[in-house]
Amino acid sequence: MDTFIDKLAQKKNAQEMIRANSAAEAAKMDQMQKQMKAYDELMQEIRRVNIRTAENVDNVRDVLKQCMEKLEALETESGQAEDVEKQLAGIKSLLEERLTRSEEFVHRENVKVYRNVQAAFTEELEKQSQTAKGSRLPVGLSVAILIAVAADLAVNVISLLMQLTNGKLF
Repeated sequence: MDTFIDKLAQKKNAQEMIRANSAAEAAKMDQMQKQMKAYDELMQEIRRVNIRTAENVDNVRDVLKQCMEKLEALETESGQAEDVEKQLAGIKSLLEERLTRSEEFVHRENVKVYRNVQAAFTEELEKQSQTAKGSRLPVGLSVAILIAVAADLAVNVISLLMQLTNGKLF
């Protein structure tokens, strides 16, 4: 009779452990889904900033084009080439300064977004390291996501810089 009760107790303990493990896995899965949602929101914010930056670059290019057209019109209309050249040089330097400031602004904004994403990943990585001491999967997944975000950010920054400098990759 004692062996029967011992076997019954062992089965009951095993079932409780299975249920507890299932509940823990479900909670972990829910946490990971929330985390993925947060990462998606961060990625969307990065994309929105990149789109705004691209729009700003287009606007700056349009203004530069209009200024250059006006300068060329002034140069052809005026009989005093020397005075026009001085004005043209001043305006060109002003335009170059504005473009440089615009590029610096874009760079600062991209760095801010990158640092915010990096801080969020670091924070989540620390949380996961503390909660999942025996599990390697969430840490590996976090690292993979971090690499993907960094690659996406690098591609967007490089393409933006290439647009700003009218450079070609190939």
